[in-house]
Amino acid sequence: MAQVNELTTFQYETLDESTADYLRRKELNMREIVGKAYTALGKELKEAQDTLAKNGYGCFEEWYTKALGMNRKMVSRLIQRYDLIVTNCHEQELLEDLPVSLTYEVAKPSADSTPSKAQAKLEVLNGDIDTLKEYRERIIELESHAKQATEKAEQAEYARQIAEEKALRIEQVFGKLATSPSERRLSKAD
Repeated sequence: MAQVNELTTFQYETLDESTADYLRRKELNMREIVGKAYTALGKELKEAQDTLAKNGYGCFEEWYTKALGMNRKMVSRLIQRYDLIVTNCHEQELLEDLPVSLTYEVAKPSADSTPSKAQAKLEVLNGDIDTLKEYRERIIELESHAKQATEKAEQAEYARQIAEEKALRIEQVFGKLATSPSERRLSKAD
């Protein structure tokens, strides 16, 4: 089964405007056809899987392997992609127009495994990210920000602990230096 790959970006700007517009429309039309076809394949596979499971037949993998020539990874991706579209039916058109490789990636169960991945997935579903490369770069960016925030929090906690230890040492050496405002008032009244 052929898959649309994101190998390179075609340079539309090297063409005259009318040819570039024509080819962009053709690309969009073909992406729509492919997206709908992959959704339909995922639906058929999901229905077959559910029906076979309900009837207690354990031949789903044998069926798609021998009858369709598909492998487990492809079938899993198609079913996960279909499940993503079903659970986000309000975004079906958007998802079907995205590169199939991107929808496979955000359909994986691991796409929600970290806050960074979940945020990047949400950005895909909101239409802010539309290529697999952007999605992967966004995850790296979000993970970097999260790591920096964690490091800053750890540094702040370390600084707080050091300050507490210093205050405790000073108190042990000099006794209680600082008094509260109410203690100062009481000592002045004496």
